[in-house]
Amino acid sequence: MPQKKKTTVKIRESFIKLLETTPLEDITVTAVCDKAGINRATFYYHYDSVQNLFDELERQLENEFNQSMSLAAYGSDGAPNKSFYVMFFEFVARNASVCKMILNSPHSGNSSFLTRAMLGGRDKVVSTMSKLFPDCSADKIDYYYIFVSHGFMGLLEHWLNNDMKESIEYISEIGERISYGGIKYLQ
Repeated sequence: MPQKKKTTVKIRESFIKLLETTPLEDITVTAVCDKAGINRATFYYHYDSVQNLFDELERQLENEFNQSMSLAAYGSDGAPNKSFYVMFFEFVARNASVCKMILNSPHSGNSSFLTRAMLGGRDKVVSTMSKLFPDCSADKIDYYYIFVSHGFMGLLEHWLNNDMKESIEYISEIGERISYGGIKYLQ
């Protein structure tokens, strides 16, 4: 691994460790440097600020998320198979510190990653449900998506904040059953 890559990995890992105990807005360049064992000049060679580091980390997380979710299998009706839920929670577990910080941040509503993920999920759900329920109004499908997506985010936040005590399979089953149970509203 080239030296530049090793340094950015060290900076990111140190930053993520700090996120486990310190709110983003309280993390300083000095704290990241101390944790990574580097000097400030090295940090500033790679990043403009702690916010810049976070933004890059969030973009990387989004790219990994999109890659993971593109591998999810979908049934002939366009609905995700159970593997979608398992893959989703496996992804979150692999990136728990960053996901937890994004969800718990007082600025999480401003997260570009969460905003794009929610919009992307909405587009997929509306497209799928419109095909499955052609007589269902767009408003009704929107209400279904709003309810299920916010409930799903609450489930995710609760799971993360309780140290992921339930297994990935168990929490995935909860998400799946609640999501599919809500489909009755569209019938």
